[in-house]
Amino acid sequence: MKSAPVPNNELERLHLLHELDILDTEPEPIFEKITLMVKQLFGVETVLISLIDSDRQWFKSKVGFNASETPREVSMCAHAIAQGSTMVINDTREDPRFIGNPLVTASGGIRFYAGAPIEIAPQTYIGTLCVIDSKPHVFTAQQQQWLETLAEWVKNELLGRFAMSNYEQERQVLAQGPVAAVVWQVEPEAHLIYVAENVERVLGYSETYLLDPEVRYETIVHSADRQELLKRMQAVLDGKQESLEIEYRVVTPSQDIRWVHHFARADRDHSGKIVRVRGYLHDSTKRKNLELSLQHANQSIAMALEAGNLATWEWYLFDQWVEVDHTWEELLGRDETYARNNKWAELIHPQDYQRVRSALQQHLKGKSERFESRFRLLHADGHYIWLHSIGKVIETNEQGLAQRMVGIHHDITSEVMNEQRRRQQEAVLSLVSSVQHEFLFVNDFSEVCDVALPKLMELTDSKAGLIGELPDNSRSRNMLWLHGLRILEDETKNSAYQKLIKQGLDVEVSGELALHVLVRGEPQLCPNPVQPEEAVFHPLELPELKNALILPLYFKQHVVGMLLLANSENGYQREQLATLKPMLNTLGTLMHIRRMDEERQFAVDELRRMATIDELTQIANRRVFIEAAEQRFVEQQRYDMPVSVAIIDLDHFKKVNDSFGHAAGDKVLKQFTDVAKEVLRDGDLLGRQGGEEFGILLPHADINQAMLAAERVRDAIEKTEFSWDGKVIPVSISIGVAQLMATDNDVDRWFARADKALYQAKSEGRNRCIAADEV
Repeated sequence: MKSAPVPNNELERLHLLHELDILDTEPEPIFEKITLMVKQLFGVETVLISLIDSDRQWFKSKVGFNASETPREVSMCAHAIAQGSTMVINDTREDPRFIGNPLVTASGGIRFYAGAPIEIAPQTYIGTLCVIDSKPHVFTAQQQQWLETLAEWVKNELLGRFAMSNYEQERQVLAQGPVAAVVWQVEPEAHLIYVAENVERVLGYSETYLLDPEVRYETIVHSADRQELLKRMQAVLDGKQESLEIEYRVVTPSQDIRWVHHFARADRDHSGKIVRVRGYLHDSTKRKNLELSLQHANQSIAMALEAGNLATWEWYLFDQWVEVDHTWEELLGRDETYARNNKWAELIHPQDYQRVRSALQQHLKGKSERFESRFRLLHADGHYIWLHSIGKVIETNEQGLAQRMVGIHHDITSEVMNEQRRRQQEAVLSLVSSVQHEFLFVNDFSEVCDVALPKLMELTDSKAGLIGELPDNSRSRNMLWLHGLRILEDETKNSAYQKLIKQGLDVEVSGELALHVLVRGEPQLCPNPVQPEEAVFHPLELPELKNALILPLYFKQHVVGMLLLANSENGYQREQLATLKPMLNTLGTLMHIRRMDEERQFAVDELRRMATIDELTQIANRRVFIEAAEQRFVEQQRYDMPVSVAIIDLDHFKKVNDSFGHAAGDKVLKQFTDVAKEVLRDGDLLGRQGGEEFGILLPHADINQAMLAAERVRDAIEKTEFSWDGKVIPVSISIGVAQLMATDNDVDRWFARADKALYQAKSEGRNRCIAADEV
């Protein structure tokens, strides 16, 4: 007896088989009907739908056979999938491959076999539809064609079952979440034909009401927003745009106003005709109301919120009492006693204490306009947090001594901790924060430029710089109101220009390059000397521009000004355009605020969190994890520092959902991430890849160190008790680990080796860690 050869794509084949999630499932009527029909059609004793696992063949449906599975080593179907085409054996006793096969030698054993492989993907076969008899047969070409056609039917049913399962799971997730799915028919007229069961939570109207043919959806929309929605929706229906994204108000039956964030796209048939429009609705009332309230708040509060995570403080110096608008527990895990008797100062890091004290003394003595410092404070659990604090004396006593200060601070711990690996990017973001803080106190954009321009020049190694603003409602776009100008090593000109700027200095701009920036909003990277006719700033006397960056300043995609950086000894790179973009947007926004005093954007930090954090587990999502891996990939190529990745899959997770429900499954996923984070290093990145699959990025870790870390996680999960509703949930994990090697051409190759090791761990019994091969 000869065992069947293993297909070349065995790991991919097993991956697809397991992804279908059909092994060890209950009988299903459609497959039972197929096997019974095949038995009647061919007149044989036995018909099987056989699925070939790593060490067995399991029968999804069987007629004329008692066992539910047999070892793979005796499987005839394994030979069929290795062959990759229909295998017909008229008499098994004459085939040398099956001499001694117990399925043949047994009393009443197999004499005839014909099996058509089930090709679930190109050249990837997961099993067969086979016919078996205890007597030899002659199988005609017509019969073989019939069998192959029926195997195709089985394949389609398997794929349809998989798609329907995914569809139902997606609908359940949507139905339980904050987003409601809706579908509009197109003909004979646009009308809702489907709404998710959670639609009333979003819109305030029931499914029955919205699906009533007499009710038009736009009637629930606020009259001020109705025409815009209809216009945008008609553009989708007419095929002028594939999708729409809009925010509008809905008037509920109780006359309350809700804000709805609406995304929709068109579905087309095979001929390209639009047949329906699918939409997703999210109740954004809370966010929108806060955004609207911010627009009506005073400028100082709006800008403080814009900076993100700002907190206010008041310090009564004679009473030695500090009052903050958050609790000491939130900030440092400590009680309110630290607010009295300057006890908080004892928590300052020893290396920062003198610098903070010096900055404070400078301000209290009137030698600085304000107090500003970045320093570390000791948290109750032993680690330090970084604060950026700005303050100013607002009350003195009769002797002129300061007795009350007010200020703001925010936690900058994450920024400082990440400073080393994103040096220039973080420097720009820090500059953005400093500029916002400066504007918060002085409300003078020229003074903001006095801070911003030298730092931008330092970041880009520039010897000259200029910041100018287009006058409001400018049509010719050839005039700039100058806010900042600096030329290194020429303090005489700097001083003269500074006086002119304070008085109001208008500059006439001409030249093709400069006007490209102001009229078209196109950044200009000039590695070569800028010719006099290409960029002229009259009446300024600028040095020769040996190289330059001439950049537009934006507010809501509209050009409102210009930034010029010139004469870098190291030249300028195109990557600097993306690095400087946050600063360009910030300067443009502050220009707009200076002259318009309105519209502040809402909750930058929250939007960033939503874009980078997995909603359920609160860890890095797949996009952020992949970006971090790509960054480590570049670092490894440049500095040859070891880095490894571990891909984790929760074993038999579907059984958790099936047995205990999706809420229990969600709890298991969240508890898993909590346990994993406890045993990982601070620098390790845990991310969710999707479903029950997770990844750990392990910087500065070779394969041995990574395996130790992976084993710590696996062991911690094995020792942790998972339960739901008083019942213990068995949870274990399988892990594949791969160190980034020189042979890995890209991140996908690196991750693929970890995936391969993961599936090896699963095939070897799960609840284990496997290291990937090095090639």
